[in-house]
Amino acid sequence: MVTLRRAWPVLLTVVVLTVLTTLLLPRTASAEPIPGESLVYTNLASKGDGTRTPDIVATSENNAVVVWREGLRPGNRDMGYMRYAYTTDGGSHWSRPQTLAQETDQYAYHYVILYQAGSTLYAYLGRTTIADTDGDGADGDATDGLNHNGLPINATLLKTSTDQGHTWQNASLSVPVKTNLVFSGHPLQRQDGTYVMPYWSSGRENGVLFSSDLRTWTLGGHISGSGLVAGENQIGYSQNPANPSAPKNSLFMVARDDRAGAATTTSTDGGVTWQPFVADADLPSNNIARSFFTTDSNGRYLYIYNTGAGLSSRDILDYKTRGPGATAWSAAKRFADGPEDTNTDQPDGKGWDNYPMADEYAPGKFWVVWEFDTTRIKTKTLDISDAP
Repeated sequence: MVTLRRAWPVLLTVVVLTVLTTLLLPRTASAEPIPGESLVYTNLASKGDGTRTPDIVATSENNAVVVWREGLRPGNRDMGYMRYAYTTDGGSHWSRPQTLAQETDQYAYHYVILYQAGSTLYAYLGRTTIADTDGDGADGDATDGLNHNGLPINATLLKTSTDQGHTWQNASLSVPVKTNLVFSGHPLQRQDGTYVMPYWSSGRENGVLFSSDLRTWTLGGHISGSGLVAGENQIGYSQNPANPSAPKNSLFMVARDDRAGAATTTSTDGGVTWQPFVADADLPSNNIARSFFTTDSNGRYLYIYNTGAGLSSRDILDYKTRGPGATAWSAAKRFADGPEDTNTDQPDGKGWDNYPMADEYAPGKFWVVWEFDTTRIKTKTLDISDAP
């Protein structure tokens, strides 16, 4: 016969183990209305700018890490702290969110860009201020003293991981002085093994930075001589290299633009010099939001973008491809179009599918991440290995 005195320790042990198991087990990705999507994270009551602007690194078909910005402070926009989650089973489950960079009463974070080199993952972070520090009133800051656009960028920071993004450490970083320097896309490795990183800064200046170790960056070339208002540029290898023996020195850049077509330009010397921007009517833009552009391992272009004709047209993501030797881009294909949520806590973003980023885990095969409804982070794989 078990006495009450003996039963209490057993009961307490069961309760403790149940609580610990609930806390430590990864979360199952919730069922989604669109087949193939995996839900990384949801926050329906952030009270701030919401769950936004993610990036992803895929270390294999089954392993990936996602970092996103979490805006929780009422009144601040385009800023927050950085959180991350990872999967080891192809997105069926995601780890519980952890903090990559915590905001304080003085500082928060505007953007994150991820990259993998060998077994090391790099997370570049742009820091900004909680309070309005420019005082220009251009974005409404002056009315309440709060930062409403995530600017100025007053520091660029680096964190690294050597365990596929499960844990992160602070790392040293040196960048050139630029007003509101924003790392806008994934870096590439040039023919000599050095790296080139796209950036944009105040005045809609678009250019690249150079580095030999991903930690010390110097100024490369920037685009001039164009009347296009471009930004959030991304780079890939050109399908038409000027020197076939050094193809990784020929680069192709795509940036959002205030016209119907995205701004594009090329460099034949690894980013030292660039041609003026020209608008490409085959790549929809309308300055809606950041699109994603890359060249896959097979030399195929991939462009993921918002459809529509204005800044508020962020509800649908489509994509296009262009294979090596092709003379035109493919027809648009639907990628994401989630239903508008009934959530009322967010100031904007109802039904938005936007800010896509992607990483190639096998030739022509990508993990894609994007924000939905400013309340969720979603991922989905995309196979363009046989696309035109």
